[in-house]
Amino acid sequence: MSEKPPAFPRLAVIAALVVAAGAGVLYMKGSPSGKKEQSAACASGEKAATAAKPLARGEVAAMNISTAPQPMPDLAFNGPDGQRKTLADFRGKTLLFNMWATWCVPCRAEMPALDRLQAALGSEKFEVVTVNIDTSRLERPKAFLSEIGVKSLAFYADPKAEIFQQLKQDGQVLGLPTTFLVSPEGCEIGLMSGPASWDSADGKALISRILESYAAK
Repeated sequence: MSEKPPAFPRLAVIAALVVAAGAGVLYMKGSPSGKKEQSAACASGEKAATAAKPLARGEVAAMNISTAPQPMPDLAFNGPDGQRKTLADFRGKTLLFNMWATWCVPCRAEMPALDRLQAALGSEKFEVVTVNIDTSRLERPKAFLSEIGVKSLAFYADPKAEIFQQLKQDGQVLGLPTTFLVSPEGCEIGLMSGPASWDSADGKALISRILESYAAK
């Protein structure tokens, strides 16, 4: 039979609990969690999301505006010159980040609207970044964009579809097209699954509200 632990006087037990609780409070105050640090990094994105939420309606009603923006993963893909780029390269810009493929019929249908949105609102503060994820017949995406008269969108591509797989594993992507609203700090403001009329009055109003929220600072 194992020995019983020695009994502590009640006051000693209470004192020990108080000390332990105090140590816990000090630990919590002195060691901010990663989530708190992330929240601080995305504070401006949270304000932009709050401003944009009422305008996620009509043609862009499917845009799910985040209540607590979190940093996007630093996705990597090829730029127009074929060189590797990441989302970090776009810091300072609000992005409409879209993934598409030529075999995706809804993707093909919304590309002209994305091109018109870039033509209307594209600037040093905003860019429509459309990343093609075709993994075969890699000449097709550029040929398709040329056929439909796309002129304002830069050509970004991920011929291994790695960003799609990465976001799918994170549970953020189910299919194509998928579009993210990304803050200048690199935080996710919103997420939409499926196509939209991005150059509609609703689409422009949503983007403009976000840009205004940053310009007002």
